[in-house]
Amino acid sequence: MAGGNSPKSPEVALPPIVALFLVVFDRKVGYTIAWQRSIADVKLDGVVEYKSLPSGLHNCESDLVYFVHEQYAGISAFANRPAHESERNAHLAAVGVLVPLTYGRLGRSWLHARQLRRLVGELVDHDDSSLHVLEEYWHQNRIPSIDGQEADHGEPSSQRKRRALSDAAGLHPSNPTLSHHHPAMSLARHLDTFGPLLFPLQRATLLKKRILIMSPAPVHDACNLVYNLSVLSNIPPLAADTARHKEALYPLRPLFNVGIRDIDYLSQLAASSKPHVSWIACSTDDILGTKSSLYDVLVELPNHQSPDVKQWPRIRTSTGEHVKATQRDLRRYYTLKRELDKGQHPRPIAYHDAEDGSPEADNDSDSAPLNPSKPEALNELDQYVQLEGETGLVEPSSWASIAYTTFLWWASAGEKDALLDDEACQDARLLDDLPLQITSKHSSSSGRKRSSTYDTAEGVDLSAQSVAVTLIAYVHRLTTMVLETLAEIVEAADAESEHGGESTITIHSEDMRRMGLDEWSHSDGDFIKEMAALYFARENVHTAGRTVDLCGIKC
Repeated sequence: MAGGNSPKSPEVALPPIVALFLVVFDRKVGYTIAWQRSIADVKLDGVVEYKSLPSGLHNCESDLVYFVHEQYAGISAFANRPAHESERNAHLAAVGVLVPLTYGRLGRSWLHARQLRRLVGELVDHDDSSLHVLEEYWHQNRIPSIDGQEADHGEPSSQRKRRALSDAAGLHPSNPTLSHHHPAMSLARHLDTFGPLLFPLQRATLLKKRILIMSPAPVHDACNLVYNLSVLSNIPPLAADTARHKEALYPLRPLFNVGIRDIDYLSQLAASSKPHVSWIACSTDDILGTKSSLYDVLVELPNHQSPDVKQWPRIRTSTGEHVKATQRDLRRYYTLKRELDKGQHPRPIAYHDAEDGSPEADNDSDSAPLNPSKPEALNELDQYVQLEGETGLVEPSSWASIAYTTFLWWASAGEKDALLDDEACQDARLLDDLPLQITSKHSSSSGRKRSSTYDTAEGVDLSAQSVAVTLIAYVHRLTTMVLETLAEIVEAADAESEHGGESTITIHSEDMRRMGLDEWSHSDGDFIKEMAALYFARENVHTAGRTVDLCGIKC
């Protein structure tokens, strides 16, 4: 049906390119641009060969690298093949393109990934004798020109704006459509990589911190992480309306792969204290990690993942303080993982052919249980299985929280249970209406949809796609909850101010809980103070902990 395919055509159309280049390794001069085509005023020499080939890549068989060059996004596919001894036993090459940053963070450059991998494979396998394939690709995909001038993408400005806003807002749960190489498809893996550490890292993005991710080669996954964290840092429109300091709404700038040659540029950004120059990038050059003046937060990804011992990333500030998840983050992570696992591994449905050809039992029938009892019980138990190396990830419970919860157990176990129930309900509301269940849109022969984690017709991993859409929407709801609650507190404090001046704002424990934060964590207390300063220009903020009345004495 033609009507069914037409809505998808804009999504699969490759973005026009302004440059195409081939970088090879020369044993005398190092990496050089062996072939290039570009429109006027686009400089490639001395730029793309370093940005597209980070340090350590010679130890890898292949990679996909993202970077930013002026107003363009770059993507390069790297391949490493055995070669003659005269070439140091390695034939290294990368084929890359530049696309305008018209559509969001990467200009949808990932849509070129499959073809770039094919091109570089042909070139390294045929000893650069197939350069005509590059010429063909350039003429097929170069940005169109009108009267000798390179034109825009040929789409109406309203459509370009809609695409840019869609990319900036992440993905809408009602339309979870991602291409195979979309960076967000790696979000499920990043959730497993960081565990509960993902939440304090996302809070750092909300505070517009300069974040540097140190990663071993290959860097494709680190580049995807840069993209995903920048998406998670977005302020949803409803929450943005509550902010009083609009300059804080500038998006975090994703720089993707950076290296030693970018130190001067990063130093210029460091000299500015404005939120709109905050950034997030990844690098394989260890020297960048030693220059603490360039960044606010350093994320160190593990070099190797042993099948026997789980290695977690390390996060620390520029002053050397280690960043850990809170106890609330840990409980939220357990809840989120349990719900995601239920969606990715749903209860099997038995299809038995009856005499009339209809299934004996189906998931849509009124008699089918909403939640199977036995798997649900196992999932509940999973919440209390300790993560490997958890003590290194999570802040220890404070003495105040231990004393308070012990008092609740002694005085009223019901109140302690009520607090945990409220927390569980809050997490459940954040997951409400999100696409946790994975079902292929292609029906079975009986006309019923069957559960599937991979849509072969579309070539898309439905499981990874659903996790990406769910996690982005979930985190954006968390952000909205924090900003809207904080806006209410600021407004109430201003209304109570007798002289109409700037009033002192007190954040109580109940307020912290309403925002989904840990009332016992000093780091969460500092976070909300910084949020008040950044988004509401309020510096006079303090937090008040819980108190307990013992025989008329407040403790």
